[in-house]
Amino acid sequence: MDEIEVRELVPSEYKEWDLLVEKAQPGTLFHTSDWLGICRDVLSRDLRIYGCFRNGELVGGCPIFIKNIKGMVKIASSTCNMTDYCGPLIKEGGSSKVSKRMQDTHEILGALREFLCKQGFDSITLTLAPGLEDVRPFTWKGWESSVYYTHHLDLKENVDSNLSRKIRRELKSAEEAGLKTRISNDPETYYHLLSLVYDKQNLKLPVPKEFFERVFKLVAEKDAGYMFVSETPEGEAVASHLNLYGKKCTVTWSSALNPDFGRMGPNALLYYNEFLDLKSRNFEYMNVMAANIPRFTDFIMGFSPKIVPYYRVTLRSKKYSLMRILYQATHEENE
Repeated sequence: MDEIEVRELVPSEYKEWDLLVEKAQPGTLFHTSDWLGICRDVLSRDLRIYGCFRNGELVGGCPIFIKNIKGMVKIASSTCNMTDYCGPLIKEGGSSKVSKRMQDTHEILGALREFLCKQGFDSITLTLAPGLEDVRPFTWKGWESSVYYTHHLDLKENVDSNLSRKIRRELKSAEEAGLKTRISNDPETYYHLLSLVYDKQNLKLPVPKEFFERVFKLVAEKDAGYMFVSETPEGEAVASHLNLYGKKCTVTWSSALNPDFGRMGPNALLYYNEFLDLKSRNFEYMNVMAANIPRFTDFIMGFSPKIVPYYRVTLRSKKYSLMRILYQATHEENE
């Protein structure tokens, strides 16, 4: 078997990377150079896209954001703010044999692992997208692993037969309030609703306004998704979902709700009508995310979703591990 070469891609190779994202398992919008560029530019992150080559062909790779903390430690992560997962990609091989596909996966991930370990990082964290579940090339070499979850709504099922009593009550409340849903492309509407959510909790938004503006521009230019809003009879938007298109699915990337209208059921109405709309457009499932936050999980379970795991692997240097222990001990003493 030919050896895998790993190196950083230059910008002129990003088109080739994006073609890999389209074909690879499990390529997502979060892996594309457009999305990564938004994170790099708006969040001022140092971005590297590392490619894995076999005989000159790009067969895998992984984006990495690098953060240098006060010149003391260098941290590498495959994700950043507002990006739940974006880890390694593997080009799908033509073999029907499970053993051959596993061998290819392990060779690519193994080469990537060894390359990353030689880059002088004090901490490396890779959060793999759902669908790439074999993390043994990392855990066998001492990396820590942790599991996270997302929710899938199967669009082949009958949504009405899967609704909980609570969701039915919320849908009835939405109907009585005269709420309607529609598609919108107005970033100001979304940003206003999201600001209300964070203001209610006295929290700052996780990213600048420009981040959302750039995402909306990307969605419009690439036809990469859409925003669904719930409105009052007077036309006031009270809830919104920003959905991104994936392979055979949509990803509910971000949602926002005016807290003053929460009891009217606008969020339940959005999910319900999205289900019907996407089903009519032959999507296979909705990836509704938010399975790692208890209060969101309690709500979405009312639609009877499938729970789907995804994985994170981490390797820390002894220096970084010691610094974390000292930091945690110091902050516990000050509490």
